[in-house]
Amino acid sequence: MDSKIESWVTPNPALVDAEELLVNAIQTMAEKQIGAILVTQHDKLTGIFTERDLLRFFSGNTEKALKEHLLQPIKNLMTKSPICAQADEDYNIVYMKMKTHDVRHIPILDGERLVGIVSMRDLIHHYQNMLETAFNEARREVEDLKKLVSVDEGEKIETLIKEVQRYKELSLTDYLTGLFNKRYFQTRFVEEVTRARRSSYELSMIFCDIDYFKRINDRFGHNTGDEVLRTTAQILSGGIDELKIISRLRKSDIIARYGGEEFVIILPETGKQGAAIAAERLRQEIENYTFTLDGEEVHITMSFGVAELAATDKDHTEIIKNADYAMYKAKNSGRNRVAVYPPESDQT
Repeated sequence: MDSKIESWVTPNPALVDAEELLVNAIQTMAEKQIGAILVTQHDKLTGIFTERDLLRFFSGNTEKALKEHLLQPIKNLMTKSPICAQADEDYNIVYMKMKTHDVRHIPILDGERLVGIVSMRDLIHHYQNMLETAFNEARREVEDLKKLVSVDEGEKIETLIKEVQRYKELSLTDYLTGLFNKRYFQTRFVEEVTRARRSSYELSMIFCDIDYFKRINDRFGHNTGDEVLRTTAQILSGGIDELKIISRLRKSDIIARYGGEEFVIILPETGKQGAAIAAERLRQEIENYTFTLDGEEVHITMSFGVAELAATDKDHTEIIKNADYAMYKAKNSGRNRVAVYPPESDQT
């Protein structure tokens, strides 16, 4: 499941010009039965007017003041400089941003371009769907275990051991790609950070993300998108023999699927220069690989962010944030490239 907020955006949101009269904006909200309307000026987002603004407007004015305000431009009564999110942000981050700032509607941008809006109701509905999916999967697992009851005593122990081993592997690996999952990555990363500090070893991390992955899902469907994720995981981990990627990553390096189309690689005893070289090799392999999607030859690219554990980092989360920041710098610089944190311009 794609974790980017762009997958949950309501496109083509209701817009009004900043000079539009408030009464017309309220009428649009009523006709469309929506809780928010976005305000633009010179084709750029400049504000938002929500049901909360409307309630505050009606509860704090006299009848005379209401009539006067209704004939004012909406720019005089809107919430200016609204809290926004980028289309490639994780929905969990966007949800927490809405909770932190106590907003129910958040415009979604791609750079400076407005692409849609997401409401708290949308995200709550999404979380409900995730919980229902998790519940159904758990119920199926319980049914599988119940089958053990009908197994002969001689086979029961052996079957049970196999089931325990299977669930152990599932708890460590990503079901789709076979790579380590985010939970295992976080546990192992803490261990590697502790080891690096105790032994004064270098430690670096690569954060990478498939460029324009949503376009693949939109064009070919989610099943094909899953195949792209599986193949990408094989390329990154060296699972495709003809690519001979074993030399790109070492056995001591740890690669995991972080979520959606994002992957992370831990490189013990490696500085950021060495990690950047490894990332560039992987970038080239991904760019040069020909995917066959529904009979069509397609090339994809990835953006890579590299960061090194610093003595000033408070904990292991700092290097994750830095690598993630570098990856987004790579995307904002044109994608299909490697960026290192801190960039040279930021170094003293």
